[in-house]
Amino acid sequence: MLYNLLSIKLNDKFIVLLASVVAFVATFLLLAKPFEFLPRDGGKYVIDKDGKRVEVNKGSSGKVTGVGLVMVIIFLLASALFFVPLSALKTPAGAEFYIYLGLMAVMMITGFLDDASKSPWGELVKGILDLIIAVAAAVVFVKHNPTDVVLFKLHFHIPVVLYVILAVALIWGSVNVTNCTDGVDGLCGTVSVIELFAFSLIFGDVLKIYSAMGMVMAFVLVAYLTYNWNPSTVLMGDAGSRTIGFLLALLAMKSMHPFAFVLLSFVFLFDGGLGLLKLALLRTVKINLFKNIRFPFHDHLRKNLKWSIPKIVIFFAVMEIIFVVITGVIVNVH
Repeated sequence: MLYNLLSIKLNDKFIVLLASVVAFVATFLLLAKPFEFLPRDGGKYVIDKDGKRVEVNKGSSGKVTGVGLVMVIIFLLASALFFVPLSALKTPAGAEFYIYLGLMAVMMITGFLDDASKSPWGELVKGILDLIIAVAAAVVFVKHNPTDVVLFKLHFHIPVVLYVILAVALIWGSVNVTNCTDGVDGLCGTVSVIELFAFSLIFGDVLKIYSAMGMVMAFVLVAYLTYNWNPSTVLMGDAGSRTIGFLLALLAMKSMHPFAFVLLSFVFLFDGGLGLLKLALLRTVKINLFKNIRFPFHDHLRKNLKWSIPKIVIFFAVMEIIFVVITGVIVNVH
């Protein structure tokens, strides 16, 4: 598409910058006055153990949600227009790239349908949908990439079947912990921006076009944060957070350092992942881990310790920067 025209006069780094700026401007303008069809938060409810309707997300009541639909569409269009022409579909690398864009589009749509639903979708339904997308992405990955990975400075090969299982767990987990962290203004977006830039800086030489994809999403999120910083006026919803989770897992896999995900996504794993672990243990073996701690952990800080939302975001952002530095040192030490 545009890449064929731009590459005649511009180098690849300038094209990435141009795509990122275009995505930022488009996001900033379109979120200034969100589309009327986007849902409003606060109309959702859950059914408690007594069969009564209980409202959820009261603090965000009335705000426009599901703007992740707009953000992800801009991200997908910019990635397709500026980086890989449609003619590249005939090549394995181009086909792989567009399949990932398609899977992220599906993730976005399922997330938006949940955002727009009057009552939240059940965990089972969302879990199955995430699992299907994760399996599809893992299979596509092993068909187009070697399953060699790097852990610190150790290079080793993982059998294809085992890699698929681990990749599915990585994608499914990333989608869900990222989604869990999207609970207070600015938190998920801020941490995601830092992590996306980190992938591009640390693994840019390996990621190549996928590094560019991460940069575009980072710029989209920066524009979003101008409206989502506390007190927010818009919320990305599942349409945004779940797609970001997919992208972060994909970048970890394409970097050949999938285990670096544990460090780079430590904030998401700590904030949302421990909550998922607590819930799983409680339901399966009836063990109430961290009994006195509320999860996601940002809820514990906000409701139990009475931290302000900006303080929570800054705390997690600093924590994310620390783990980015640790990852960079580990990857680049000789």
